[in-house]
Amino acid sequence: MASKNDKQSVVVCGLGIIGLTTSIRLLEAGYSVTGIASHLPGDPLSPFYASSSAGAHHLSFAADDDERQQTLDRRTFDVMWKEEEDEGESNGLMRLTQREFYGNEDEKHIAFFESLPDFTVHSADERPSFAKHAVSFTSLTMDTPIYLRKLVSRFEALGGTVHRALLHSLASALEFIPHNEVPIALINCTGIGSLKLNDVQDTDIYPIRGQVVVLNAPWVKEGRTKQVGKLEGGEGGERTYIIPRRSGEVVIGGTREVNDWWGQTIEPRPETSLDIKRRALSLFPEISPQSARTNGRVPVPADLDPIVLREVVGFRPARKSGLKLERGDDLVVSSTGSGRIPVLHNIGHSGAGWQSCWGCADTVLEMVKALSSE
Repeated sequence: MASKNDKQSVVVCGLGIIGLTTSIRLLEAGYSVTGIASHLPGDPLSPFYASSSAGAHHLSFAADDDERQQTLDRRTFDVMWKEEEDEGESNGLMRLTQREFYGNEDEKHIAFFESLPDFTVHSADERPSFAKHAVSFTSLTMDTPIYLRKLVSRFEALGGTVHRALLHSLASALEFIPHNEVPIALINCTGIGSLKLNDVQDTDIYPIRGQVVVLNAPWVKEGRTKQVGKLEGGEGGERTYIIPRRSGEVVIGGTREVNDWWGQTIEPRPETSLDIKRRALSLFPEISPQSARTNGRVPVPADLDPIVLREVVGFRPARKSGLKLERGDDLVVSSTGSGRIPVLHNIGHSGAGWQSCWGCADTVLEMVKALSSE
């Protein structure tokens, strides 16, 4: 049954970067959207709400033979590139030169980078001594609080409805829509929450703990990443990154700690922050204040302490079998089994949520349109 305004209704569970972009695409297409989430942009930072904890930059991990991930990442890049062009600094996006350094002889750049603006392979005399291979291109960084606030504003302006609740199942989301309304689909964008939902319990879901340090360093206008070891189609190996934001903040990181989310792991670890500072300075000494680099002095981690704004921990919502962007089992809503609501999953993005969000949202929209025509 359609809602009162004759729009077909959709319920979206989870309103991080994935749930918000998905909701916006559905609203733009004329669907009525009810979003349900326990965490929202603007809440105090929580490692369980990875969207606010992210760096974030558009830096694909898509393997050369992973056409689906390449398509999702490219679509998102194109959308954000146009947003930056049309909206400027108000949306928290920034174009910048991104330099990628590889520490192993057998590790090269992924083919995706070759499609980006200003792509260049650097010769040995153009790269630092620690780099066995290096490329650069123009990409984007995202000031996550600003961009998420913009998405919430778009969601509300398009007529979306938000209910704050901690769901224990997808079925419990139906409590927040009118009793005479049957949604055409229920979209699961709960990320790591899919491990706990009673009617999902996706045991492939697991957390990857990440920790970063956020600096006040507005003089830094270039992104850098050092990769040691193979990506393996994701975030394999050790990665050190520098992510400047338009606001003047600079995010340095990072870590990949699989299934590390018990006890005190939600708090930043001092020894980890120290290691991040050390690695970041070896990659980009100029992140330190000018006063720490006078007369040829080599900056040390303590030189960054006066410009540290905060240390952040987040749990990337990874999945053993990879991204789940597909229709799942229908939700049975009557004892006879005659009432069923299609469930569409948009989960398991790991650290690629920001760089694939709009591509995933467009895919969900096409799946919902297909349901509408059934």
